[in-house]
Amino acid sequence: MNTLILAFLLATAPPAYDPALNAAVFDRAWSLVDGHYWDRDRRGAEWEAARARFRPRAISAADGRALYAVLREMLATLGDSHVFADDPASVRFDALREGGTHGGFGFATAEADGGWQVFAIQPDSPAAASGVQIGWRLVSVNGRPPQTDYHPAPGEVANLVFADETGRTHPLRLTGALLPPVPDRRATLLPGNVLLIGLDWFDGRPDRWIADEIAVADPAAVILDLRENYGGEAVSVARVAGGFFSRKQTLLRRIGRKGPLDVPTLGAGRRAFAGPLAVLVGPRTASGAEAIAAAVEESGRGITIGQRTAGALTGAARFSLPDGGELSVAEFDIRTSADRRLEGVGFTPRHVVDPGFAALRAGRDPAVERALALLARQD
Repeated sequence: MNTLILAFLLATAPPAYDPALNAAVFDRAWSLVDGHYWDRDRRGAEWEAARARFRPRAISAADGRALYAVLREMLATLGDSHVFADDPASVRFDALREGGTHGGFGFATAEADGGWQVFAIQPDSPAAASGVQIGWRLVSVNGRPPQTDYHPAPGEVANLVFADETGRTHPLRLTGALLPPVPDRRATLLPGNVLLIGLDWFDGRPDRWIADEIAVADPAAVILDLRENYGGEAVSVARVAGGFFSRKQTLLRRIGRKGPLDVPTLGAGRRAFAGPLAVLVGPRTASGAEAIAAAVEESGRGITIGQRTAGALTGAARFSLPDGGELSVAEFDIRTSADRRLEGVGFTPRHVVDPGFAALRAGRDPAVERALALLARQD
């Protein structure tokens, strides 16, 4: 991305929020849920009551952060992982990240036990240089609780406080930097001619990339790593799944306003990889990635390894809001091929492996190690 365009996007001023804009954003969000959400029982009088309760607070919100806090509180009453609102700053940041280089400190966090825990650190980043460790909890940013919509620009300085497992705090002063994108597709040939494929997002045709990697490596077995995969396009999910099944089969059941619909795997067929297969999952495995893991387990096609998944499996569409924000609305409930509902529950793999912070900090991957051992027994 052109540096001037990047700088412009980072410096874009937020909308001027006032009661009129607040009302327009709130009414659009409420109406979209009312018109598109799949569960009729959660709308009607209950949803009308939510409008009456939250609309005055939304209209009087002092700024965008306060407005979106009200929206998120209202949407959370539905208890659906795929119903949420992204403020304009988050939308712009996601566009930058998808476009390539973006600003940041170089660490990633996820919600865990009521806090924000570091699960990844980018090499050669400010976080790595400052000694941030996997497993630390982010306590505060500039004296305030962490905010999901905070994305530092290059050169921006912030005071962050972390806490380790013992409760000891680590105050650090970090400066945002331009960071290269983290690849969302990775292929590595491991000992024993086992191909490790990491896929973090279903978009476009990753099935073709996977097929090409398998054709080149001609592996004895494949490990499909979905531990950082949070979903994506439904067709893309079905095509990736199809690459590992020699016969078309039901991938999931989609339940909408018109009733249930079985969704099959797509493509591959006789060209699918038919060798031993292991699928890795974890707490950040969500949506379509959960569906693939469940299909592999329920069909007996392969083995599943890791930790319980996020339990975020409904089918959503995204809509624009008047201020540049976006709203996600679940239009379908989703069940596995065995008619199990994973939303709010998660998928537990057959072989549970808790990696532990010590192993991860040492550069080991116990889940991959376990997969290699299990696959070796199938030879």
